[in-house]
Amino acid sequence: MNTKQLNEQFYAKRELVGTVDHCLCEDCIFYAEQIMKNNTLVEFLHTKGLDPRKANEVWCYMEKNGYKHYTIDFFEVYADKEETHTFGNAKITFYVNIYAEKEQLPYVCTIDAVFKM
Repeated sequence: MNTKQLNEQFYAKRELVGTVDHCLCEDCIFYAEQIMKNNTLVEFLHTKGLDPRKANEVWCYMEKNGYKHYTIDFFEVYADKEETHTFGNAKITFYVNIYAEKEQLPYVCTIDAVFKM
């Protein structure tokens, strides 16, 4: 299996952010709606076998000047290398998790995104 297939399998049963089975807070619902509008980011994540609505953690850490600032984390992912990309309003980074336990996957993925309210 390649990394795309491994990620798809690993995250297959994860619930979607902004749904009753995950979290229905205002910030999660807003994120789930807005992230899907960044087609380039969504398409890139799909090539990695990831759905941005299946992240482990979605955190709106600041609201300022009509914008919401988010950090979105996938705590464990399959990846071939460390890499960073920018897609419009979002920056995505795959990097080695130096704190990963023996049974955990060695990479994490973080997305930093800003959305107009």
